[in-house]
Amino acid sequence: MPAIARSAALACIFAAALGADAHDDVIELVTSMAAALTEVNVPQFMAAFDKDLPDYGRLVTNVTALVYQAEVSSSIVPLMESGDEQKRSIDLDWFLEVRSLQQDGPIVHRREIVNCELQKIKKHWKIVSIRPLEFFEPAKAAP
Repeated sequence: MPAIARSAALACIFAAALGADAHDDVIELVTSMAAALTEVNVPQFMAAFDKDLPDYGRLVTNVTALVYQAEVSSSIVPLMESGDEQKRSIDLDWFLEVRSLQQDGPIVHRREIVNCELQKIKKHWKIVSIRPLEFFEPAKAAP
């Protein structure tokens, strides 16, 4: 009986460690996305996404316009994460500060709960759904 209890305990520890690895990988992915916005690195930002993501092209266009029209600072706080070793869902409290590159241009603050659905594709986590997509639109020009 003690051997069965030990095996069950080891199985639980192993399962928790696997979950921790998936969690760490997902957090590393979203952290690299935030850094990419600040570094004006659209390819690094888009590397987090599955190319089959609905509106992938729109997202590339919006993020490109956003980072080339403004200096972007980004911070992310994970709120909720669930899933397994193949699929994960995470809600992020995402804050963007968008400073216009124009002299005396506006500073826009955005804060939104951003939901990402991720899948492990060929050993890498990829975002297959992100909402709201509009969060990454370029700032609107003042009238």
